[in-house]
Amino acid sequence: MGYAMNFLGVGPLEVALVAIVAVIVLGPERIPGVAVQLARAVRYMRGYANDATADIRQELQELTKEYDEVRKELNEFRSSMGGGFSNIAEEVDRTLRASQEKSAPKSSSEAPIIEPGGEPPPKSNGRPARS
Repeated sequence: MGYAMNFLGVGPLEVALVAIVAVIVLGPERIPGVAVQLARAVRYMRGYANDATADIRQELQELTKEYDEVRKELNEFRSSMGGGFSNIAEEVDRTLRASQEKSAPKSSSEAPIIEPGGEPPPKSNGRPARS
């Protein structure tokens, strides 16, 4: 089977059938004028499609350029803020450690015991606690 021309689902057999019907309906005198009008319409549609395609490509290039600029700015912002956040985190960590070292009890006997209820235990007066 050889290569068959097939444009928009219309093969050579369908094109021949349309040509025969056109000759019968229009007559041989009007066919050249209709062919010229058809060629103009096809040329106009191709030009319109080419213009629309060029406009879309231009818009897409502009959007791509804007996207690249925004992406570059975002990467610059991330790199500039990355160092700032790590410095802040280090400073907060250092401050927390310093405050914990200052407030840490010296020995385990000085540390208050807190029960699971969140309240300190009752002071013992030498007697066992009642249940």
